[in-house]
Amino acid sequence: MKKLFFFLSIVIICAVIYIVLINTTGTLNVNLLKGSSYTSDITKELSIPIYTIIVLCAGLFSGAGVISLFLGIQQDKVKAYKRELEKTNVSSDANASKVDVLEAKIKTLEKAFTSVVDERTKLEVQIKELNAEIDNLNKK
Repeated sequence: MKKLFFFLSIVIICAVIYIVLINTTGTLNVNLLKGSSYTSDITKELSIPIYTIIVLCAGLFSGAGVISLFLGIQQDKVKAYKRELEKTNVSSDANASKVDVLEAKIKTLEKAFTSVVDERTKLEVQIKELNAEIDNLNKK
């Protein structure tokens, strides 16, 4: 779509220049500076095609300047968005590594807890056996 608009704009500009060059008759007095009551006006006599081409070029360059300004603003916004996205990715990577560390700690604590529970059950069994032996000795 961009290429189509670019092609159409080139065709239109060429058509305007062609029409202007065909109509080479006629001149135009252009006031460059308006004089005061003490000074005279500064005027320039230009042919209509040259004046039209000057206006066309001025319009093209001013349009290109405005577009480049807006394009620069958009590029700055894109760069800021990319930086924000990179910061988010870095923080998410940091959070992911923190989660991995915490999961490893949880697994270690679970293993320690199961070993403590196993030791407790062994001690309870030994206590029951000792209580049973004490009861046997007391009965004799």
